Amino acid sequence: MDDSGFIVPPPGLIPSRPPADAGPGEHPPATVRPLPTFTPPAGPAGPAAPVRPVWRLLLPGGRSVPLTRPVLLGRNPSPSAHAGDADAIALEDPTSTVSKTHAVLVPDGDVLRVTDLYSTNGVVIGGERVPPGVETEVPAGSELRLGDLRVHVELA
Repeated sequence: MDDSGFIVPPPGLIPSRPPADAGPGEHPPATVRPLPTFTPPAGPAGPAAPVRPVWRLLLPGGRSVPLTRPVLLGRNPSPSAHAGDADAIALEDPTSTVSKTHAVLVPDGDVLRVTDLYSTNGVVIGGERVPPGVETEVPAGSELRLGDLRVHVELA
């Protein structure tokens, strides 16, 4: 602002007028100033995609099976034994204590659930027997017993 109360642009922003005695088309050379550039601060390029937890079964013999969808466990699991879309995982059971279609595991984010499908020798989680037909939460790091077979459950 100047003394008269008007807002005055900074010097050099507006080109000066040509002298009164200059003829038409005669103008002093204009001073061109580059515009300042804006560089955004470095940082994350937006929200990262959420990382989905991955459940994994560690079977006897060292086989590791990722759980990305429901799975049926048993000696020779039959999809018709479960009312839903599930993959079948056949377990080797030398003692024959695992039923043909023993249980279903359903991963859901950071929760894993097991249902004993009315097997002969049941499902045990950490020493506690799972009631047949009841969906039960499986804590990460647990050991599942299907008959005499032991299966470890991990959350990665």
